[in-house]
Amino acid sequence: MPTIREQLDPLFRPRSVAIIGATSDLRRWGGWVVDRPKRTGYVGRLYPVHPREREIQGLPAYPTVGAIPDDIDLALIVVRAHLVPGIMAECVAKGVKTAIVISAGFAEVGEEGRVLQERTLAAARAGGLRFVGPNCQGIYTAAAAFNIMWPTAPQPGGVAIISQSGSFAAGLGSQLLARGLGVSVCLSIGNQADLTMADYLEYLAEDDRTRAMCLYIEGFQEGRRFYETAKALAPRKPILLFKPGRTPTGARSAQGHTASLATPDLLVDALCRQAGLLRALESDHLLDMADAVAAAGPAPGRRIAVVHNAGAQCVIISEACDALGLELPLFDAATQAHLQALLPHYASVARNPVDLGGPGPDPVMHTEVLETIAALEDIDGIIAAPLSVSSNGDTFSERDQDPLERVTSLPKRYGKPMVLSGFRGAPSDDPVLRRYREAGIPAFFAEDCARAMSALVRYGEVRRGE
Repeated sequence: MPTIREQLDPLFRPRSVAIIGATSDLRRWGGWVVDRPKRTGYVGRLYPVHPREREIQGLPAYPTVGAIPDDIDLALIVVRAHLVPGIMAECVAKGVKTAIVISAGFAEVGEEGRVLQERTLAAARAGGLRFVGPNCQGIYTAAAAFNIMWPTAPQPGGVAIISQSGSFAAGLGSQLLARGLGVSVCLSIGNQADLTMADYLEYLAEDDRTRAMCLYIEGFQEGRRFYETAKALAPRKPILLFKPGRTPTGARSAQGHTASLATPDLLVDALCRQAGLLRALESDHLLDMADAVAAAGPAPGRRIAVVHNAGAQCVIISEACDALGLELPLFDAATQAHLQALLPHYASVARNPVDLGGPGPDPVMHTEVLETIAALEDIDGIIAAPLSVSSNGDTFSERDQDPLERVTSLPKRYGKPMVLSGFRGAPSDDPVLRRYREAGIPAFFAEDCARAMSALVRYGEVRRGE
C-alpha cells in the first residue's frame, strides 16, 4: 500500500496537469483553471482537454485525456456531473495519479446526484486513483506554485487551509495574505467522496512548509479516523477548526451545501477538547488564531500581562482575557515599585495591567517595563502596545534601533510569546509591523489580542498533554 505521501504528492506537487473541460472563455470555470496557473507562476505542463478544440488559450488541446502524450500527475475535471463517472474511468485507463472534481451536482443535490457520486468513486477506486471533491473549487499549493484559487499569485507561507467551502477557503486565504501571512496550501475539498479531512491532515503533518492547519468543516467523514488522526498530530502542529451548523438553520444549510449531516455542537466541543483541536466559534476568530499560531510559539501557561499606552485598551483587553479564562496575576510589591519607578509620575499604579501613561511613551522606558515583566516567573505571555518608533523605509534611527531589537528578542530570550495590540488598518508591508512579525510577534487590536493569546495558551496545553 503506498504511503499517504506517495499517494498525495502528485496532488500537492503536480508536474503535469490535465484540464478536462477546458475552454478559452474566461467567464467559465474551464477558462479560469487554465488561465490562473499560466499567469501565476506554475512551471509544470498544462494539457487542456476538449473534444472539438485544437488549441485553448495558446496551448495545444487534446480530444481526450488518453490522447495526451505524457504521464499526468493531476487531472482537473470541470464537466457536467453526468459525464464525470466516464471521465474518471478514462483517467484511470490513462494512469492519471490524482484528480480534483470541481463539478457540482452530486450528493449535495439529492439521490440522483448521490448515485453519480458513488459511480465516480467506484471508477476511481477500480484503478487506485485518489481524488478531491466533487463539488469543490480547487487548490493552491506552494510546493508547485500551482494556483487555481485566486486570480493573482499568492505569497507562500506557513498556513494550510483545508475547507469544505471553496469560497470560504479563498476568502480566508485572501485575508491572511492581506495581513502579510503566507499560505502553504489552500484546498477546497467539497463532498469528500474519496479523500477526507483525515487524509489531508496526515499528509500536511509531514509537510515542512506548513506550520499550522486551518480546517473549515460542515460535516465529518470517517469521524473516528479523523479524531484519531487529529489527536496524534495536534501536539506536533496546531490544528484550528471552524465548524458552522451550530443552529438548526445552519445545519440545514450545510446539508444542502456539501451533503453534510448535522453533528451536535456538544460533541464537536468534546472532540476538540479530547483531540487537541483549537476551535474557533466565528470565522474572524479563526483568522486571528491562525495568524497567532503561525507566527508565535506556544505559551507555557495561562498567566498573562497587559502593557499599553491607552487606558481603555488595558480595560478592554483585560476583560477579554478574563472571558477567555486567561489569568492576569497582580505583580508583587517589589515588582510594582520597580515598574512605578520606570513609569511617568502621573501613570496609574502598575499592578497588571500596566498603563504606560498616555500616547507616545518613551521607547527606552517602554522596553525596560517589558523586560522587567518578561523576566517574571509567574508571567507566561505578554500583550503589549508597540514601541513608539518610526522608520525611513527599513531603516530605524539610532535612538529607536536598540529598544526595537531588545523588544523583538523577548520571546526567544524568555520563551514566552508576545502579542501586539495595535496596527489596525496598517498595511501588511509596514516596516515596524514587519519587524515584529519577523521576530514571531503578531499584531491585533483590542479583544482580538486576547483571542490570539488564548490560542497560544491552548496550543501550549495541547503540546503538554493538558
